[in-house]
Formats: sequence, C-alpha cells, structure tokens
Amino acid sequence: MQKVVDALVATMHRIDTHSAAQIADTLPQSFVQNQLVTKADYITALNQDKGQFLPDGVMPAGGPKNVPATEELVGHATSKVDLGTTFTHDFALAADKKEGFTTTTTPAGPQG
Repeated sequence: MQKVVDALVATMHRIDTHSAAQIADTLPQSFVQNQLVTKADYITALNQDKGQFLPDGVMPAGGPKNVPATEELVGHATSKVDLGTTFTHDFALAADKKEGFTTTTTPAGPQG
C-alpha cells in the first residue's frame, strides 16, 4: 500500500509543480492527442482540473464529509458512517517524508 501511495503523492506533486503544457509534453502523444481530444484541449482541461490534485496527498479538512453529504442529498444514504474509520493520513505523510515534500494541506480530522 505504501508504494502505491508513494507513487500517487509523487504524481500529485509533479502535477502541482509543472504546467499543463509541460505535463502534456511528457505523456505519450497518443494519450494527449487522438480522435477524442486535441493536445490544446487536453492542456485546457488539465489547467481547469489541476486544483483537485493536492500536492501532498493529504485528505483536506472537510473533504471526507462531502461523500456522505452527497449520498444524503441524492437520497442514497442508508446509515451513518464513522468517517474516522474510513481514511488515514499515515501513508500520505510517510510518502511526503520519503520524497522530501512539505505537507501543506490542513488534514481532515476524525469527523471529516
């Protein structure tokens, strides 16, 4: 599990520290430009979407509460969930330390 999180945190950090054009230039050409998307559209979409990637991999305060709130909103919530048992920051913090990244996100607490 730690190796997977290490890779994800390193990826999120790279997304945070590089422009969408730089990222597109390093990906396989067939991924960023094909019958479904032009490279320019890929870059535009990534620029708009970059904010969802947290550079340190830590679940932000309030983040976990969004899932059950959405389920309640659409009428699919059937029971209460103890959010503190659904996630941990341990793997992301270890990945940050291993990679030498500074943890900057205010982490979610046990209640989300």
